[in-house]
Amino acid sequence: MVGGRRAGVGAIVKAPRPVHPDASARQQRASDPAASVFVSANAGSGKTHVLVQRVIRLLLNNVDPARILCITFTKAAAANMAERVFSTLGRWVTLEDEALDAALRDAGIAQPDARWREQARKLFASALETPGGLKVQTIHALCTRLLQQFPFEAEVPARFTVLDERDQTEMMERASIHVMLDAAENPDSPAGRALRYAMGAEADTTLRDVISQACLRRDHAVAWTGDRGTGQAVRDVADALGVDPDERVEDVEREMIDGPNLPRSKWLDTAALIATGSSNDIKQSERLRDAHAEAGDTAQADRYLDVFLTGGGSPRKSFVTKKISDVRPDIAEMLADECQRVIALLARRRAINIRDRTQSLLVIAAAVAAHYGREKHERGLLDYDDLIDKTLRMLEQTSPGWVHYKLDRGVDHVLIDEAQDTSPKQWDIVERIIADFTAGEGAREGVRRTVFAVGDEKQSIFSFQGAAPREFDERRRKLEMKFTDAKLPFRKEDFIYSFRSGKAILESVDHVFRDPGIYASIHAVGAHPVHESLADAAPGIVDLWNLEERDPREEIEGWRAPFDAVTATSPEVKLARRIRNEIRTLIAQGAMTGHLGNRRPLGHGDILVLVRRRGSAFNAVIQALKQSGIPVAGADRLKLTEHIAIIDLMNLTDALLLPRDDLALAVALKSPLFGLDDDDLFKLAWQRKGSLRDALAGHATASDKFRDAF
Repeated sequence: MVGGRRAGVGAIVKAPRPVHPDASARQQRASDPAASVFVSANAGSGKTHVLVQRVIRLLLNNVDPARILCITFTKAAAANMAERVFSTLGRWVTLEDEALDAALRDAGIAQPDARWREQARKLFASALETPGGLKVQTIHALCTRLLQQFPFEAEVPARFTVLDERDQTEMMERASIHVMLDAAENPDSPAGRALRYAMGAEADTTLRDVISQACLRRDHAVAWTGDRGTGQAVRDVADALGVDPDERVEDVEREMIDGPNLPRSKWLDTAALIATGSSNDIKQSERLRDAHAEAGDTAQADRYLDVFLTGGGSPRKSFVTKKISDVRPDIAEMLADECQRVIALLARRRAINIRDRTQSLLVIAAAVAAHYGREKHERGLLDYDDLIDKTLRMLEQTSPGWVHYKLDRGVDHVLIDEAQDTSPKQWDIVERIIADFTAGEGAREGVRRTVFAVGDEKQSIFSFQGAAPREFDERRRKLEMKFTDAKLPFRKEDFIYSFRSGKAILESVDHVFRDPGIYASIHAVGAHPVHESLADAAPGIVDLWNLEERDPREEIEGWRAPFDAVTATSPEVKLARRIRNEIRTLIAQGAMTGHLGNRRPLGHGDILVLVRRRGSAFNAVIQALKQSGIPVAGADRLKLTEHIAIIDLMNLTDALLLPRDDLALAVALKSPLFGLDDDDLFKLAWQRKGSLRDALAGHATASDKFRDAF
């Protein structure tokens, strides 16, 4: 829970919050439009504020809004940045001279005068009326615009459409179903053999999920098979695993159960000998007999492994007791040798299984990706990965000057938000757009062209989309070298002061990341991250709770369980109750929040409960708070397609669009939209000649209920 927030709507702020001089100086330097700047900003250190301030200072310096390009990672971030720029400029129009001078000083204008005030009041209209306007967009929106302007050079359809995630998922589903049906109809084809093997392999996720992931992350699996060919890719896998590409798992299993030490023809005799020992020897004897009783090499190999390995897969401490080993030391020695041999064969068996599973996945994924690609090409569609790939390829083959000319006749200033989530390919696109910023005088009409990037490696969460946090520091070093060589100003700034959290919170973060083994995994700089709080920050405390455990519960058969048994409480529910009690205590004790000079009692709206995912714990917390009368916002978004009312409407739509979809119509008719019951549906469906809709039309004349529904 995090207490302490900015004043809410309607709150009275008595005075501006004082900012540490060093924090203010760092922000002023970072927003200076005369230099290119890379900012490494901790959470809550005001990076978006500085980004907006830099845009405003560029506009104050008479930079044409059309020559400013702001690149963000998400649409929400782009909308937020644009809104903050325009709301600031719009507010300046209405300010009195004294208030406007103060705002200009905050923006970095040391001595505002009448000329600066006049310029500031014109900016709002200028930014709105400029053809093309101020460009604040995601990297994918930028790529879409570039490809639309260079369709011939990029080899894309002139009127291509961008696939959203939902349509992309549906297309991938169709491609997957098509390939699997075709493979099932042709079992001797490569895809058919791959499907047969894959369906028999146990896995933690479904085959279609794995195939979809392989196809959508085509920079890895699909690109690999495309460059090397599936056959060579499988040979690469076999080499990496240390097995022969043609080695069969059946041969390894046969070698496992018919080895030189204890061939299966001697299992029963050996079991009888071991059974003369203690109770543990008898159990070992039974394991050997069970292995002999199995049918098939695979089943026998699995059972045979139980003789040597525990349930956890580690070797047993001993294979016979002292009672046997004293009499027959050769048996104990033979079983120990056999264990080593079997473990080595087990590793080979696993490696071959991994090779074969990988091969089946690659064959099917390549076929699905090919089908998916053909449908995109036929329909003139591009997905988000296509936007990045084709833009980068086009920029590699096109003059940067020509690209800038087409980009509203030039971009002089590029600003990148959330740079830690920018993938290497996205960085390559940015670098090609700014390639001539360091050529000559920078190099157009004496204009000093700049780059600004802000991010935090520690906050990178989009590795699944290709983000590489260390790229931020590596790209900074490369650009710094280029700008320095061109004798152009370049600066690195660190924002270490938090406007959001108190000293106790920040010190606990620094304490966690003090170990080099931890901070080195998230931080390219060779030192642990440093977080500083403001002097007036709200007080805070870090309270570590022990993990909640499930109530003990005795396993009893259902018919023997007592009627008055107490239901076991899950850890999620126990944690939710503890959170509820903690909130009650904080409010009842009159805990304070707000920075110094603006202290006030803590309210329910000041408390935020963060969860890793929207699972059972999330629902348990909301339920516990609501049951106790604690006001809670609840879930901030709803999956509409999972709501029963939306499902009914979607079925109705399917029934209207597809007259022969009997199931969709039946579901719609039984919903509250029509209110028919099971008897009504039976009357319609029983012995009907055509579709359910035809039957409904036929019964419409005989019943008001059916007529209204029809």
